[in-house]
Amino acid sequence: DSRWEACDANAAAGADGDARGMLGMVVVAGTDGTACTILLQGIIRADAKFATFTINNPIYASETAGLITQTQPTTTDVVIRVIGFAITADEIYFNPSPTYITHT
Repeated sequence: DSRWEACDANAAAGADGDARGMLGMVVVAGTDGTACTILLQGIIRADAKFATFTINNPIYASETAGLITQTQPTTTDVVIRVIGFAITADEIYFNPSPTYITHT
């Protein structure tokens, strides 16, 4: 539908929010159907939104739509994709890998 959708690692089919496509992080939110600001690569800090990260560990697309995690997904048929690395407990370097694997 030519709109940004919340990414979900469970979406192993070409659906809205498919974790295999182009990824971005919302840095200035809008309401559904209105403009928002998207970070395609760079550093983002979100004390209230992010969990406490372990520095230098990878960050993955989560199985929960719109969230990120440091726990690699393990569910069958889920997309495993590194989207960046923790640089502090509250900041990540967002640089999604162009590659992914599907857990079997």
